Amino acid sequence: MGKKLLQISATLVGLLWIVGVMFLISIDFQILEPHEQQKLKEGKHFWNWDSPHGPLAMHYIEKGEGDNHLILLHGFRAHTFTWREIISPLAQAGYHVWAIDLVGYGFSDKPINAPYDADFFVQQVVDFMDAHEIPQAHFIGNSMGGGLALNVALHHPKLTRSLTLLSALGYPLDLPLYVMIGRHFNKLWELVMVPMGPTIIRSGLKQIVYNPGTITEEQVEAYSLPYRFPGGTLASLLTLRQFDNKHLIEMGKRYTALTIPLLIIWGEKDRLIPVSHYEKFRKDFPHASCVLIDKCGHIPQEEEPEQVVGAILNFLTDFKGK
Repeated sequence: MGKKLLQISATLVGLLWIVGVMFLISIDFQILEPHEQQKLKEGKHFWNWDSPHGPLAMHYIEKGEGDNHLILLHGFRAHTFTWREIISPLAQAGYHVWAIDLVGYGFSDKPINAPYDADFFVQQVVDFMDAHEIPQAHFIGNSMGGGLALNVALHHPKLTRSLTLLSALGYPLDLPLYVMIGRHFNKLWELVMVPMGPTIIRSGLKQIVYNPGTITEEQVEAYSLPYRFPGGTLASLLTLRQFDNKHLIEMGKRYTALTIPLLIIWGEKDRLIPVSHYEKFRKDFPHASCVLIDKCGHIPQEEEPEQVVGAILNFLTDFKGK
């Protein structure tokens, strides 16, 4: 009995310590007031999605025009900011570029009653395309966004002209410790509801890039901002709770059915989704074009945007279905 009480006491002390640390790193990072939220959204484009969970506003960026549509899908805890270096070059090359903030991320609504699973995100994309009269698109996705692009292609192949996957989630993954801690204690996060401040964001960014010294305050501020909106922290935790390696295994069984043109771009020094996953993609998609970028981590579109743009444009130029 004494040993059990000691374990319980140690657990409570640990939980209190976590709460204390979370409070200290977030004490100067509070939720925005309603008028501040509204001001930040002024001048931006929003689409009102009549979702199964009620009306939800989705933020998006549109650049370019014409029928050669590109849809950019961001990764976990990211948003449209991640594409800032490649949107204009792709539009200038003649493509109609759409970058969307998935519900729960960026400037999009962050409901507490949404499932935040793969089906939920896929439906957003499909309905967005229907509302904007996009019959087909070239999908470009990073990390979780790459996994989402794969899901769209598998479930709605007629909507997909090609896939460009940047360090994409496509196979079972051992989550890093800092992510597992967040997932394990997500109920605790819900209780204290402190936003994920710059300290956490800065640390996370430095762990996923090749050169931590390249992380700027602009990046830290941009990635921290969505968590100052109500529901921002909870939305990411609810997404994390849905992470399921079994789903990825089942998804992988269907890869042989995909015959659409595919470009795989990877950072050779990716520590989040390692290069071994790149090799798995190459094996499962022998017809794919592949680019491995030296001295690059998990977000090639931010670390090496010129190489990424060049690879995408070369791929799309060679794509015979245009």
